[in-house]
Amino acid sequence: MAGIGVVTDSAASLPAEVAARHGIRVVPMQIIVDGEPFLEGVDITPDQVIAHLEAGCDVTTSQPSSEAFLEAIRSEAAAGASGVVVVTLSSELSGTYASAVAASTAGGLAVEVVDSRTVAMAQGLAAIAAARASSAGGTLAQVAAAARWTAERSTCLFTVETLDHLRRGGRIGPAVAAAGRVLGIRPVLAVEDGRIAPRSRARSGARARSAIAQEIGAALASARGLGAPVGLAVLHAGAHWELDVDGSAADLAVDGPVSAVLAAHTGPGTVAAMVAPLATLDAPPG
Repeated sequence: MAGIGVVTDSAASLPAEVAARHGIRVVPMQIIVDGEPFLEGVDITPDQVIAHLEAGCDVTTSQPSSEAFLEAIRSEAAAGASGVVVVTLSSELSGTYASAVAASTAGGLAVEVVDSRTVAMAQGLAAIAAARASSAGGTLAQVAAAARWTAERSTCLFTVETLDHLRRGGRIGPAVAAAGRVLGIRPVLAVEDGRIAPRSRARSGARARSAIAQEIGAALASARGLGAPVGLAVLHAGAHWELDVDGSAADLAVDGPVSAVLAAHTGPGTVAAMVAPLATLDAPPG
């Protein structure tokens, strides 16, 4: 019996080898540099985006088209999938979810689109949970439920060198950005109910990173108590600041760059960490 294919977008920040290992198909976001479009992971990298930002280029992003999702769905069908679960970044942050929904009825295959209500590897861990459930023989509904269960229980925290990139992208208001710039505050930000929200404030980047490490450590311990495997990710844009997080308790650990599209919105010096329990058919959603 053919399994359920799993598709996500490149905002999930899944390293290529991790996506390949779990059989996850990644639809690239678009990065536009001084008016010239590039496909993330195809012809532009996160480090190149950071270099463009540091050079003062105009860097914007665009969601994948419905045609791009339709192509991914059809590729899964051609590979023998009996259905497809698409895990997107939060619909509060992008129109990517709407593009995936538009494609879901056009491919002649049963498709369920999951709005992860999060981003980066919190979204990526939800896609991994879906892929694990598929490998265990899960139905379309079970695979989608695994993605939702994991995403709902994820923790996604990050800090940035400056709030100006998030302000320009419309992810935070100008008053918040101005206050951070004037006061020299390094915010700890979280993704809560699909949106970026301030979690705490610190007077230095080191203190912000310490606050993230402490909270992620607590979230990791809490996730272990749910009886499911646990995934952990530490991501960065540009400068690779260390987070003092003990990843030995995680069943899956990823350390790498944030996706190019997220680097464009958060800027150089961003540090992020995510943790989530990974739902499987042995640790079912409930």
